[in-house]
Amino acid sequence: MILLQQFLANGVVVGSSYVLVALGLTLIFGILKIVNFAHGEFYMLGGYVAVVGTQLLGLSPIPSIVLVITVMAVFGCLVERFIFLPIGKKDPTNVIIASFGLSILLQNLALKFAGPEPMAAQSGLPRGAIQIGDIFLTSERLAIVAVAIVTVTILLLVLRYTWVGLSLRAMSENATVARICGINVRRVGVVTFAIGAALAGLSGALMSTVFTVQPNAGSLIVMKAFVIVVLAGMGSIEGAIVAGLALGIIESLVTGYLGSELRDIVGFIFVMCVLAVRPQGLFGIKTDRS
Repeated sequence: MILLQQFLANGVVVGSSYVLVALGLTLIFGILKIVNFAHGEFYMLGGYVAVVGTQLLGLSPIPSIVLVITVMAVFGCLVERFIFLPIGKKDPTNVIIASFGLSILLQNLALKFAGPEPMAAQSGLPRGAIQIGDIFLTSERLAIVAVAIVTVTILLLVLRYTWVGLSLRAMSENATVARICGINVRRVGVVTFAIGAALAGLSGALMSTVFTVQPNAGSLIVMKAFVIVVLAGMGSIEGAIVAGLALGIIESLVTGYLGSELRDIVGFIFVMCVLAVRPQGLFGIKTDRS
């Protein structure tokens, strides 16, 4: 029972990082209908920004988080403005190819300037494990969960109670009607990419304090993010939160009881089983194709 509790706690930690990445991907797809395969590189870049902030600039945890969110939000705006917007105007299907190209470009730039060696950000938090009942977690792992809870709560409040959130929700429901109602579609696109990139970068920054970051760090995480988005139901915010935590917990249990060899494939097996029963995902709405 003690091992089970520890595995569950570890799963919540990893699942919290999955939630942040998947939420950004969900927003970008749900609102802009863009399949962004470079989203994992946003995660990777967030880790490197955290390394620069904590190791080179000597920033403490909160300023480092602010730096990551700011840099990645600006980067997301630039990517949307100079890559996805002009390409999407000519042929929306080319956006998928462009995202693959951006992914490879960012990986090679990271390899060129940061090198292949893994790097870790300094959390600045007290070292050593903290005991909570029968569970032991480091302060960095607890910080991941705490920051994820705060971030997700703020995001949900913004989406529900602010004009920005109402605009994003209107665009996700029907872009044409939203445009007719006077919503600035261009502004919504910029804001969506800024939020999505910031969430992915924040996840990468948090995880870089526990594990490491390297140029190919986003390759697997983006696949897991897509698994979560599909499992939840395309565009479902609440579903992405539940599915992200579920995937983290399942992976932790599989690693603990069956070995790490099966950890990275269990999510794909799980999503295939779910889609065989519910093609629209766990929280998706079934559409009538008749």
